[in-house]
Amino acid sequence: MGAGDGAVIGTTQIVDHGPASKKWNLVILGDGYKASEITKFHTDCAGFVNTMFATQPYDELWCGINVYRIDVSSTDSGAKDPTACGGSGANPKTYFDASFCNGGIQRLLEVNTSTVHTVVNAQMPQAHMIMVMVNTTEYGGSGGDVATFSLAPGASEIGLHEMGHTAFGFADEYEYYAGCGSGETGHDKYTGSEPSQPNVTANANRATNKWRDLVAGATPMPTTKNKDCSKCDPQGNPLPASTVGAYEGAFYNHCGAYRPQFNCRMRALNNPYCAVCQRVIRQTIAPYMASWTWGTSTIGPGQTQRWWLSWGAYPGLEWVGVQPATAGAELDWDTQGIQQNADGSTLYWISVRNKSTVPITFHFRGSAL
Repeated sequence: MGAGDGAVIGTTQIVDHGPASKKWNLVILGDGYKASEITKFHTDCAGFVNTMFATQPYDELWCGINVYRIDVSSTDSGAKDPTACGGSGANPKTYFDASFCNGGIQRLLEVNTSTVHTVVNAQMPQAHMIMVMVNTTEYGGSGGDVATFSLAPGASEIGLHEMGHTAFGFADEYEYYAGCGSGETGHDKYTGSEPSQPNVTANANRATNKWRDLVAGATPMPTTKNKDCSKCDPQGNPLPASTVGAYEGAFYNHCGAYRPQFNCRMRALNNPYCAVCQRVIRQTIAPYMASWTWGTSTIGPGQTQRWWLSWGAYPGLEWVGVQPATAGAELDWDTQGIQQNADGSTLYWISVRNKSTVPITFHFRGSAL
């Protein structure tokens, strides 16, 4: 099973903000999609991209991002689901050999990353981030050098979590490996050295903690403590959700490892990225936000899109424009203001509205003059 079980069909750029050499390039592939299901992959891929665009801080960095879709067919639909982890025993033939139950963990969904890299190197070698969507509704995903996620409910959230691992080096912020009620052992207390990942720490000391600049003076450090290290901490958040501190329980351990906020997308889905994660994302993608930006996008019927143009310093004079590319189409757009940040950078907002009943493709430009 593998590359003989399907075919590489081709590559399409679905978000175009400029030359690949100057942008942060996301590549999305599919596995377990039969040739007759490639249109479904297009829809699934678009759904993820729309969710990413609406997610902080990608929304304000969007003009620095290109997205490419690589269509790959498989002989069969789905992913392998071994009975060893309580799965169905399904054993489909797919191009990238997607399978659950890696490392004995049912939710750990992985693909043959060597085959993925072979395809991407041939199709889009300038990729900064590679993701594989797997055509199954069984819950699962993984990070590593290729992010993988299924089409379970909340699929886009799974994808954003796994992207955090692959693109930005984030650790899991949850305090278990197999699960809080799994009876697992060896995860009571973290005793290792300081983790290299930016969003977890073994150091809750206010003076030396690695995200101390984000911690308010009135916030206790550590911010929460687990009273019973033999299990996950059941206590709720004693402080407002946006509070940055050192919350015990992270990095697969009940105690001894700390996360920056009580909840984060790297701890539990359907939460924003924490402040530490957002800062790393901005630092990674911001260099691809040129003072002159341009590109092409598509807006669905009845939708409103909000765009951010970002400059590293106050530009003084700005020029922006939106022009429909779809014949006979009309769009409403306006500029909603400019924000100068404490670090000297500037954000400029644009709203684009499609009042029609059909999708409209449009070109946009923005420049600091």
